[in-house]
Amino acid sequence: MTMQMNAPQTPPAPGFDDPVQQSQQAFRALLDAMARPGRVVTVDTETGHPDGLAPALAAALLTLADLDTPIWLGPGFDTDAVKTWLRFHSGAPLAATPLEAAFVLLDGAQMPALEIFSLGSDEAPERGATLLVQVPALTGAAGMVWRGPGIKDSIAVPLCGLDATIWRRRAALTIEFPRGLDLYLGCGRDLLALPRSTMISFEGA
Repeated sequence: MTMQMNAPQTPPAPGFDDPVQQSQQAFRALLDAMARPGRVVTVDTETGHPDGLAPALAAALLTLADLDTPIWLGPGFDTDAVKTWLRFHSGAPLAATPLEAAFVLLDGAQMPALEIFSLGSDEAPERGATLLVQVPALTGAAGMVWRGPGIKDSIAVPLCGLDATIWRRRAALTIEFPRGLDLYLGCGRDLLALPRSTMISFEGA
């Protein structure tokens, strides 16, 4: 009788060495970024991550995701390596559709339409999705102006490598507030946040 040997599985990439302490550190950075829209925040927390995933976004996922937060992986991140890593370190389930996701991991070069994600409801606006978008840069020439809570007057922000169409679609969602989407844009160890309350314009950018 011939016995078939199963090929050994590749172990997941490492995560936090000290999950409690490091998730608290990362959470403070995430709160700081969301409280100051458009300001770049460095996530100093050390964390392992699958190849190709920015450390800042890896730390954000391990901090925010849990058994009750379905995650949808966009093109470029819908891989066995990312799925295994998330399952092992967070236990978060994968969302069957974008609309069911609490958190979404996206590659800025392959952005889908924002309308496919949950904006929450009038009764439960907090159920709007949080998008974690990996971008090539968080600096550069100003491409838009943000205004709203946490911003004194206004702040000029670059397009961060995203197509202007995506930003215009996000700008149009402001009328849905308090429904909407919250965004974290990540590059390397840095990120900036765009809460749903922030208004975007393109005049004077």
